[in-house]
Amino acid sequence: MHVARYLILLLAGFLALVGLAPAHADTQAGQPMQFAATGHTLAYTFRLHYEGRGGLPVFGYPITEVFLENGVPVQYFERARLEWHAPLATVMTGHLGRWLALGREDEAPFVPLATPPDPSFEGVYFPETGHTLETYFLRYWRHFGALENFGYPISQPFYEVLTPDAPPYLVQYFERARFELHPELPLNQRVQLSHLGRMYLAAYPPPAHALAVPPTPAEAWQVVRPQWISIPRIGLETQIEMGGFSYGVWDVPRYTAVAYWPISAMPGTAGNLVLAGHVGYAGTIFNQLPQAQVGDLIYIGTGDARYTYQITELHTLLPHETWPMQPTASETLTLITCVPINVYTHRLIVRAVPVS
Repeated sequence: MHVARYLILLLAGFLALVGLAPAHADTQAGQPMQFAATGHTLAYTFRLHYEGRGGLPVFGYPITEVFLENGVPVQYFERARLEWHAPLATVMTGHLGRWLALGREDEAPFVPLATPPDPSFEGVYFPETGHTLETYFLRYWRHFGALENFGYPISQPFYEVLTPDAPPYLVQYFERARFELHPELPLNQRVQLSHLGRMYLAAYPPPAHALAVPPTPAEAWQVVRPQWISIPRIGLETQIEMGGFSYGVWDVPRYTAVAYWPISAMPGTAGNLVLAGHVGYAGTIFNQLPQAQVGDLIYIGTGDARYTYQITELHTLLPHETWPMQPTASETLTLITCVPINVYTHRLIVRAVPVS
């Protein structure tokens, strides 16, 4: 997802807070789903990327739930790792091909060509890595996502034994994948992608909770997403629900206190974590938020951790002033509600930063 589209979503979501009646997301884009083959789920930005970049043939089935790895939300698939980079508002495919090639830089297939191929060469030469791409592998690379899915080639094609009981296959390494040529298969299936996701997890097992199969798709991201919020000084403590997600609208549940926008950051990661809630209803909701002050502590809980933030900014803005919802380079918490109560002409913005 490009930043421009992200900002359009930000604006649409912000405007959805106008008035008391909630807007309804108009599509099912990104809604959680579950794969019977592995039991694991796919949701929100990862689902949009998966379905828009080739789906099952390119990535395989999900083999984990989303979890934090080196401070980045990731999910592993049979053939790939997807990463959510909130400061850039985009999903990226991890460089598992480079991981698999570590230590092999001096082997002949991985050494960049000393000079570009002859002008009569019918493939493509990539000066970025000094390698070429041609025939079957070039057609597959172009057809299934090119640079965004596979990255640049980091080797020349060469024969490699993939399993002890099989003959050598022609392979080529890319930043994010390894291509295999299987001449025994039908023409449209001859190029296969190695199961780099499974290989990586065999070497670096994920947390147990990432391997656990959730009972329902609705529990996708349950461990890493924000699940409750507390601001002790003003007596605010309530659960966080998932806001509706689509290309057009961000739903804010009418009778719950807070909605998490799954296009934003997750607790404990870089980026802008955006939560919103209505005011004016009875019960524990964002009615107390206008009492917040700079210096107040905010606690956000996920499935297995608690994060502490401190309020640094308070703003009262008009609905069209959407800059507080834009991505941030560093970890930021943004709370949004409508003010004044029963009038709702402005938006109260509470911003906080993490506290050690």
